Amino acid sequence: MLFEVPLDDLSQLSGVFGFLAVAIAWLYGGIVLYKYIKTKQKVLLYFFLAIIFTMSPWYPSGLGYIYWLITREAIVYPAYVLIGTIGVPIALLSWLQIYMPVLHQKWKNLVAWIVICFSIALYIYLFYFLFFAPGAPVDGLIGIKDSAIDISYKGLVLGFLAFSLLVSTVTGNDFAIASLKETDPILKWKGRFLLLSFNLFAIGGIGDGFLPLTPITLILFRTLMMLASTFYYLGFILPGWTKKILKLA
Repeated sequence: MLFEVPLDDLSQLSGVFGFLAVAIAWLYGGIVLYKYIKTKQKVLLYFFLAIIFTMSPWYPSGLGYIYWLITREAIVYPAYVLIGTIGVPIALLSWLQIYMPVLHQKWKNLVAWIVICFSIALYIYLFYFLFFAPGAPVDGLIGIKDSAIDISYKGLVLGFLAFSLLVSTVTGNDFAIASLKETDPILKWKGRFLLLSFNLFAIGGIGDGFLPLTPITLILFRTLMMLASTFYYLGFILPGWTKKILKLA
């Protein structure tokens, strides 16, 4: 170890709750992946990719904190940025592969290609300013580190994160509302859970990613994201124990 990187109390709190948010998403993702392996239903694979990579921006905080606890060092900047960003387009595309065939089948391919083009532009931007631009990595065009485990994204990265959040929130609400209009009570409950999920995640993501944080607001926004992952899982899978509680089975 060459030198230790200090973390203040807020950063350590960010690391703890970042790790919890990521761990909960991976827990639900693991359950869904197991179901996919058993059933080979492609929609479950898309759901697994969506729930896992939606939390990508919080990977560096949560996993970086574990790395810091072990080494007392920060993850190197290029790896930190890639861990936090490279999965976001995968999450968005995976969600759209669930949403578009159900409600907008004829636009499925066009929307997918639009997102793919934006994603390629993001990857080119990232790799150029991380590795190839003069003076790379160019922090001011990618993100400024606030601590060993936290970052404020800039430029196209911030724009793509905002775009992904907006698209997922709008389409998620559309999907949930369509479920609420169904006569099947199971579909109605799935719609309610999804409505909660997408809106709680939007509030948590905006608050965590775009507003100054205090210990109280950090805990609040990260808790909302944990709840969002839980409702996302319930809205798609609605496991047997939930059906029993709701008297649907």
